Amino acid sequence: MYKIPKIAVSVIVHLSNDESIPGSVWITEDLLSAAGNPLIEEFLNQKDDDFLSFQSDAGVFRLINKAHITYMETEQDDDEIRSQTSYTPSSMVAHFVNAQTLYGVVYPTLAEETRVSDFLNQQRNFLVLYRQQQKIVFNRNLVIYANTN
Repeated sequence: MYKIPKIAVSVIVHLSNDESIPGSVWITEDLLSAAGNPLIEEFLNQKDDDFLSFQSDAGVFRLINKAHITYMETEQDDDEIRSQTSYTPSSMVAHFVNAQTLYGVVYPTLAEETRVSDFLNQQRNFLVLYRQQQKIVFNRNLVIYANTN
């Protein structure tokens, strides 16, 4: 049997039912950035599957419905994105349907994304912001509104 090589990526998944679960997701090697960082947002935005495989740090294996992921905390920082863009980051506070709040900055990589409204209106379900330099991948479909300056 042929197996596709995958890499375990440590995350904390925050769900729409207010549950937070530390554990790992597995992504394929083709979803690594040039600097070798896992592109979790690309993995989550793939249209192939509605559920993702997840193993909690407690050892429980779960299939999580991606539509119910509010956001994922990663172990990545913002060094790579800061080196890739010359645009000024914008601060943002996202307010979710389950009363969770997420604050941070978004880094535009294109001129068309320099306003937070442009960033949020992308045709992707999962977007990235950085909270205290930590990469957070969030589900824009669960955002009720966002504050920005």
